[in-house]
Amino acid sequence: MMTSGIKMPKQVKAYVEDCGYSSVKSEFLYEAKDLYSMPSAVAKGAVNLLSGVSKANLGFYLGDASAVNQLKKNKLPMMFIHGGKDNFVPTKMVYQNYKATNGPKELWIAKKAPHARSFETYPHEYKYRVTQFLNKYV
Repeated sequence: MMTSGIKMPKQVKAYVEDCGYSSVKSEFLYEAKDLYSMPSAVAKGAVNLLSGVSKANLGFYLGDASAVNQLKKNKLPMMFIHGGKDNFVPTKMVYQNYKATNGPKELWIAKKAPHARSFETYPHEYKYRVTQFLNKYV
């Protein structure tokens, strides 16, 4: 998704993304609360501190790494896949990403799949859906 907002070689005709987050900052905030049970105020402070460290060492704030912002520039077809039981990247993020893109788009929520397990949970349906999508645009 992050490359969808930049000029890509002409060979790139479509994108398929699976279990992507809306932004690095949003993902870190979610994990601070979910994995580490931090209260919201503490999580925000910790993530903001980490964002400052990222800026000093890597040249960007965590909020700058935004799939949503990149998707707003996208015009190519994109298929979004997300597990309905994803507890690492919340499923709500796929809806933000889906809404943001400007190209033709499809969304599949693999209802019983946890994070990064849509293919493993639904191998035949996964192959079928991705093949159908790519056949339309490639």
